[in-house]
Amino acid sequence: MKVRRTRRGSLTKGQEGFTVLETAIAAVVMVIVGLGAAGGFAFAIRYNSAAADRAASMAIAQAAMEKLRAVSFTDSAIAAGTTTTTLADSLGRTYTRVTTITDTVVGGKTTIKKIAIQVTPVNASGPFNTTATGYYGSVMLLTERCNPLPGTNIH
Repeated sequence: MKVRRTRRGSLTKGQEGFTVLETAIAAVVMVIVGLGAAGGFAFAIRYNSAAADRAASMAIAQAAMEKLRAVSFTDSAIAAGTTTTTLADSLGRTYTRVTTITDTVVGGKTTIKKIAIQVTPVNASGPFNTTATGYYGSVMLLTERCNPLPGTNIH
């Protein structure tokens, strides 16, 4: 058995290094795995951001719904129609709130008011835009109010 002397003087016995091809293949495999992990992180960031948008949209919609439920049935605040409002939260994020109120009239009397509130985050820019279609952070709340006067809620 021959012992080969290397340039630096250390002895090697049956040891060989990696070839350039083996190193290149290992690097390609590591890049593929790294890109897959990066894609997973981008996915997680996008959907966590969408969850934050939905939570903020829900808070805005619930606040608006509670205000409408607190007024009397005949108050002008809940007159039939559609209103669109643009507002911002405490972080400066902009939302569009669409409130639709429809009346059900029976025998000439308004018996039920259907209230729908939809809140959608306004399109944001950036690589993790979750609101390009308004789908991810959008919420809609629905409720019905019945006329409290005797004999008006029969239909």
